[in-house]
Amino acid sequence: MRSLTSRSLVCWTLLFLVVSSGCIAAPECDSIETRKAVLQFVLDDGNNPLVSYAARNSTTGKASADATSQDSKSEKPLYQLGQRMVTTSKSKDKLTVKCSGGISAAVGDIKATKEVTFTVQQSSDGTTSVSVDPFQF
Repeated sequence: MRSLTSRSLVCWTLLFLVVSSGCIAAPECDSIETRKAVLQFVLDDGNNPLVSYAARNSTTGKASADATSQDSKSEKPLYQLGQRMVTTSKSKDKLTVKCSGGISAAVGDIKATKEVTFTVQQSSDGTTSVSVDPFQF
């Protein structure tokens, strides 16, 4: 009787381990952690072309644009991600997702918006890494 109870316990334990190992949370494009990582990646880029583009394409006129371009080097840009980030593809193992969404950069009264694409990858130990594709203009 005792060996039957032990076998039953072993079977249930194995079943639990198999089921729970398949329940690893897949990375998400629109999680708070992912959004923070994308913003931090863009903030850390000192030569961000989105800010340069916003400064060059000011609608306030050439003279103002030149002055704004000068000011934009000293004024910190304000970045904002769009409300929704979408998954564009998933790897077969569901540990890597490619995502896209809108991002805006504002410097003074100048604002530029561009689509940002990025990859979210989750390692087997649960840590998540985010890499942002360079902006294409």
